[in-house]
Amino acid sequence: MNRVLRLFLVLLLFLHGPLWAADSAATPATQGSPDKAAQTYPGLSELGPRSTEEAGFVAKAQDQLKQLAALGPLGKNLEQLAEQVKKLNLEIKPFGSPETWYVDRLTHYSRQFDQLQQSLDGLQEDLTNRQQQVEGIREQTATDREFWSQWATELKKQKLQLPQQTLNRVRQQLQQLDKEIKTDTDKLLTLQEQAGAIQRDLILTTDSLKLGLEKLRQATFRKNAHSFFSPLFFEQFNRELLLKARDGLVAVFTFDWGFIEENSFRFGLMLVAFGGISGLIFLYRKRFENTDEWQFVLRHPVAVGAFLSIILFLMWTPALPTLIRFAFQAGAVVAATTMAISLVENRRQGWALGLAGLVFIVTSAIRTISLPEPLFRVYIATLALFFIPLLVQQIDISRQQRGSKRGRLFRGLLRMGILVLTVSLVGQVAGYINFSTWLLQASFETGMALLFVRMLLLLSGGGIDEFIDHQQQARRTFFVRFGTDLASKLKRLLQVLVVGFSIFYLLPVWRIFTTLNEGWSFLSQYGFNFGASRITVEMLGLAICSFYLAIQASWLLQGMSDTHFFAPRTVDRGVSDAVKKLIHYAIVSIGFLIALGFLGMKLQNFIVLLGAFGVGIGFGLQDIVNNFLSGLILLFERPIKVGDGVLIDNEYGVVTRIGLRSTVVENLNQAELIVPNSQIISQKVTNWTLSSRRVRLVIAVGVAYGSDLQKVLQVLRETAEQHPDVLAEPQPVPLFIQFGASSLDFELRVWIPNVDERPRVQNDLLLEVDRRFREEGIEIPFPQRDLHLRSIAPGILPGKESE
Repeated sequence: MNRVLRLFLVLLLFLHGPLWAADSAATPATQGSPDKAAQTYPGLSELGPRSTEEAGFVAKAQDQLKQLAALGPLGKNLEQLAEQVKKLNLEIKPFGSPETWYVDRLTHYSRQFDQLQQSLDGLQEDLTNRQQQVEGIREQTATDREFWSQWATELKKQKLQLPQQTLNRVRQQLQQLDKEIKTDTDKLLTLQEQAGAIQRDLILTTDSLKLGLEKLRQATFRKNAHSFFSPLFFEQFNRELLLKARDGLVAVFTFDWGFIEENSFRFGLMLVAFGGISGLIFLYRKRFENTDEWQFVLRHPVAVGAFLSIILFLMWTPALPTLIRFAFQAGAVVAATTMAISLVENRRQGWALGLAGLVFIVTSAIRTISLPEPLFRVYIATLALFFIPLLVQQIDISRQQRGSKRGRLFRGLLRMGILVLTVSLVGQVAGYINFSTWLLQASFETGMALLFVRMLLLLSGGGIDEFIDHQQQARRTFFVRFGTDLASKLKRLLQVLVVGFSIFYLLPVWRIFTTLNEGWSFLSQYGFNFGASRITVEMLGLAICSFYLAIQASWLLQGMSDTHFFAPRTVDRGVSDAVKKLIHYAIVSIGFLIALGFLGMKLQNFIVLLGAFGVGIGFGLQDIVNNFLSGLILLFERPIKVGDGVLIDNEYGVVTRIGLRSTVVENLNQAELIVPNSQIISQKVTNWTLSSRRVRLVIAVGVAYGSDLQKVLQVLRETAEQHPDVLAEPQPVPLFIQFGASSLDFELRVWIPNVDERPRVQNDLLLEVDRRFREEGIEIPFPQRDLHLRSIAPGILPGKESE
């Protein structure tokens, strides 16, 4: 009862809050009706209290205006943005028109300008919110001024003597508030104009970069240069070409010392991160030397520290000068290649990987200095002519040393490299330079992405295994029982996330989309119409994720409740299974409803769906619904439980699972019987273990006529009492049952504690009875029959003549 009362009070306060806020937001001037024709004004006695409330409103508004007018940080951020935009524009000016750039330069600067655009959007949103708040105060002030003016006019019509001092004070307060509003508005408009100017510069540059990317993507499969066999190609090799190459070198090697000074703190943190990461790996690598998945990291702590510190610095400092960016990229490639060499099978594969990294660094350097197009084409062609025979030779060596069955993956990758180089060479010779360059870059970036996926999965998989092993060694009950399943689930989820993100990352690389943002926008908005609703990929993804998370949360809660609640309290298995089933159905149902909400299905649509489901039940789903409801009855009423021994259709078995539709029973042959729940509810089922697992065992035995009956009873009693699994209470009972046709029939009735032990105990008792009967000379007779012959055919019996 107290809980209900507290809940009621909380709901009352929750409902009262918005009403109180709405009341407090209203000023004295707005408490009248907004309709002037029907508005009534207070009397003269309300003038004092209303003026006091108005003064409070003015003071509160002035404080709010002071906070809104604190534009120092915003102005400083705008100045920094303007400086960064100007700096980037000056940096890209020597490179000429973006339509002549390489794709990596276009992508790099597009990303930088997009980040500046996002920062500017955040500042503009802040300015807009401030302007809206100032506008709200201005509108409220105008409403109050109108109210006080009309109120004074109404009081004059009543020929009352007005306190002019009070009215003048209110009028002056509102006028002063108007001045402050105008001042703040002018300040905000000035900053908005500055932001607009920066926005125009950003739009111009961003549009030109996006146009260059779009043209480059569209021209991927077009011929856009002279072939090597054309005289016009050789005419390009002149003095002007050398001057362009020199200008590119000068533009790149113009070192920006100011950038180093401005970001000295970040460089210092990068060095600290490098030292810290490398030191930690040196310190703990002996502790994790048995973790096979981490060996490529533990063997190269310096490379790992360099790689991670560079990545963190690049994420933290996006707008890097060209030369510094190339230096960091080269360092990251060297570090990554050093780690990746530990993943290959032999030294030859390591040399191939190192050579690929070197080629990438050299190619990036050439593209960084904007080597003129003819010289770059000659470089690509030379590269292809050098590596194609080298790769062919490596394939032959691998086949000779490792055989045809081993090293297939390595040789397959080499063949793909030969194919890419051959197609790129043909493209360069024919004049398809965009296609040739894109194919090389996309292939290499795809290989690097796959390499990083493998390293990330190894790192994460090793981390998961290490965490689970640590928890199991600490004897945490949940991890001891479910650690293996938890590790497999986490690894599977991580594989889906990593592989999915890598595929999404490769979409712009293969020019399916221009940028990642464009790809995300397209995929998230792509969808199909379902009735009057439109279901997008984003909605479908959210629905699948919510339902998947609900299933995993159900599994986690079931496992934790089993290990932390049921097991310590020795709760009956049937009870625990029923509770876990209810937890599962409740959480999955909630997840299903959330998934439907993400898909845009409203409650009324869900009711229509239930109505259609009801019609389906009426036509053809009676058996399914009958089994479903019977399953609920089994869970709540519990006539049978998991682990019970039951007799169904004269076949004994153990209940292993109770589902919503059917129950699984495992018989003595370990064959699983799928029994519909409705059959268990509506038909006769023998449950040997409903209230107790104790069961009576009856051993039938016969002895020959003339045997000592008292000795037989004594032997049977002693045999039962000497068996360790026979209960002393109730006592074993040997009984003389009847005079049989061939024997004197006895029964030995005993009780055993577990029905599952019936076959073994019965076997032991029978063997012991047979042994004792032999020792005591008690005979177990064969079946006997008396045969009376009324007539015999002649010659059947010797020595007698037939009558």
